[in-house]
Amino acid sequence: MGIHIHWIIIHGEEDSKWSWSGVLYAYVAPRGKEILYLGKADGTSSTVYRRWNADDKAGLWRDLERERGIYEHTVLVGEVDVGPGGRLTRQMLADLESLLIKWERPWGNIQGRKVRSFSRPGMEVRCNGTWLGHRRYLDA
Repeated sequence: MGIHIHWIIIHGEEDSKWSWSGVLYAYVAPRGKEILYLGKADGTSSTVYRRWNADDKAGLWRDLERERGIYEHTVLVGEVDVGPGGRLTRQMLADLESLLIKWERPWGNIQGRKVRSFSRPGMEVRCNGTWLGHRRYLDA
């Protein structure tokens, strides 16, 4: 199964990509050197903006400032293309998020780095656009 994820930068507060759902997102350190956190906006009530502004992110922002001295970041949005006949479900989005966290090991995804309880053997994911991680992932 081949999946493509096209990564795009969100530019400013008025960018329409803040309202997207059914996508992955990443917070990237200034100057685009490191993926700090990977997540998913997986439904109509969960948008990139709502996830960025969610109460559960308060600890992440605090720790980035205290432990890493990082006070700003760039937000990337990953549009997922599952190919002809494919269907993007919440579970598929969760599996993609988990796979990328496993390989990239973002600093802010502490729980996701420890355990990956599900997989899709044979799933191949290719990333392009403004992505700064690997370009190809294979789920074993």
